[in-house]
Amino acid sequence: MKTLKITFVMLMTALFLVLPSCSKDDVNVTLTPSEEVVNAFQQKYPDVKNVKWEILVGAYEAEFIYSGTYSENGQHIVLDKVEAQAYITQGGKWIRSEFDVTKDYQDSSSLVVPRAVRETIAAKGKKVDDVKLFDWSDRNDYFYVEFDEPDSELLINFDGTLY
Repeated sequence: MKTLKITFVMLMTALFLVLPSCSKDDVNVTLTPSEEVVNAFQQKYPDVKNVKWEILVGAYEAEFIYSGTYSENGQHIVLDKVEAQAYITQGGKWIRSEFDVTKDYQDSSSLVVPRAVRETIAAKGKKVDDVKLFDWSDRNDYFYVEFDEPDSELLINFDGTLY
């Protein structure tokens, strides 16, 4: 039993020494993507100024606050100060953006989430956690809805049909 305790202590000590430490400075690291990535972002969102970049496997994620008009798929939706993310490949190709429109969904007078989408969500009879508008470069855009239940989500087209 004593040998087991000593082995455990040695293992924990080794892990403590091997694992990288985390400091406040790690949180404030500024990432500067390549010129191609920044140009692709600025082409898509020319008026956005404060962008926080993260690197993912094969792409960069830009986090920002967006105010502007989503004008695709015959839609013209005015977004006002919504949290957003854009994903851009390391080569500078925009992949997709997502806009958090949960507050707009919760505001029944808001026109951001179309009536047909609201009706599809309401028909599920579940508490909604998140509603996001996904804007894709290579496929149809849709609303992503996450409910307050494990593994419960929907993808909904603008006309209210399931994606």
